[in-house]
Amino acid sequence: MAVLTGAELAKARRLTRQMVGSLDYDKSTINAALQAIEDWFETNRAGISTDIDTATNPTVLTNTEKKRLGAAWLLYKSATEKL
Repeated sequence: MAVLTGAELAKARRLTRQMVGSLDYDKSTINAALQAIEDWFETNRAGISTDIDTATNPTVLTNTEKKRLGAAWLLYKSATEKL
């Protein structure tokens, strides 16, 4: 489990404010939520890479390409789903 540093959490909170505006929670609550997301992501990272490899076989995407596809998908989901 990767533990986010104080600087990483601050950067994530700033990005959150830019994307969704102010949240009506204290910093420790938002930090805990961000750390939970980090934990989930790190736990599932290998699985999604394998799923992508299976889906695109015989084409093999680089890790950078997979990250960019994942980022694009997350932006798409956040833009199209009611949060």
